[in-house]
Amino acid sequence: MLRRVLVAYTSWPPIIEYLGRAFARRGIEMQAAYADENTWFDRHVIHRVNKLAHNFRLLPKSRNLFEDHPLSHMNFRSAQLRAAIAKYDPDLVFHIRGLGFRPWALDGARVRFGWWVEADERIAEALAEVPLYDRYFFINSSSVEAAHRAGHAHSAYLSHAVDPEVFRPLAGTVKTLDYCFVGFWSPKRQRYLEAALEVSESAAIYGPKWSRKTFRDPRFRRTVKGRFIAGEALVRLYNRAKIVINVTEWGAGSGAQRSGMTMRLFEAPASGALLLTDRSAETDLAVTPGEHVVTFADLDEFKAKLRHYLGHAAERERIAAAGMEHVRAHHTYHGMVDRLLAAYDNVVRRTA
Repeated sequence: MLRRVLVAYTSWPPIIEYLGRAFARRGIEMQAAYADENTWFDRHVIHRVNKLAHNFRLLPKSRNLFEDHPLSHMNFRSAQLRAAIAKYDPDLVFHIRGLGFRPWALDGARVRFGWWVEADERIAEALAEVPLYDRYFFINSSSVEAAHRAGHAHSAYLSHAVDPEVFRPLAGTVKTLDYCFVGFWSPKRQRYLEAALEVSESAAIYGPKWSRKTFRDPRFRRTVKGRFIAGEALVRLYNRAKIVINVTEWGAGSGAQRSGMTMRLFEAPASGALLLTDRSAETDLAVTPGEHVVTFADLDEFKAKLRHYLGHAAERERIAAAGMEHVRAHHTYHGMVDRLLAAYDNVVRRTA
């Protein structure tokens, strides 16, 4: 029986927090190993020295000075994880792969699961470490296919999920915004938001670089509200918006050929908002376009659908309600934990 789990990942996004509640609901104790904990020496010495060496072309960007130093971030977080495994003695280490670790970081782990939540452009990095784990999951179906072609039959697809206790409809909240967008600035995203502003300026945009990149445009000066929003403030934003816009800016390929998804695919509908999103190869595995969310293929379709659903409240609210019910029923961290439990039981039976 699975009794203790150690989850290794960064503190943001708070996937560890969401999983902790889901494991607790199943009566399983969970501890966290945070990969973004770092040393003063790495932040203020190693990082700066490497940056100068790269900028002055004294060192190629593929290499770093102090790679073997115990206080470099890679070695420090790897040592922290190994120490946590030794101290906590978990039945399962669930390693969510954002920041990388040294292979020896998993020393002492009895059962090891990995979960790749990065883009599939880095598939070579992922494939190199798949043999270290008893089961390895990907958020990209394309990466699962690549892993199977490479002979890693213990790889499988595992999508993002949502914590329904966090992302939820807030009673009495009035939808004062036509739409909102949250995410880093990029030229592609700016083109979509410029098209959106031609439809309506009743909007809120949050994310790094938006103010700096768009300050000459008075429409963006009015609608860019900040560099960062999270937690309960993000939930309130989704509740205040008639439409949440999602424009994905990573993944190999484009349109439905792109593989992977963002957490927004579940978090916006779970909050009761209509999600207007681009598609990926996994969209249809998670939701039904036109029934649970609204999708677009290009800039013209995006603009037309934004205008349409802002002007048709009953249709917009019907899809938003269906999306909320579907996501909260089928794509929670509680369901993810159940799948991990089943995979763990399978591994233990095979090795017993």
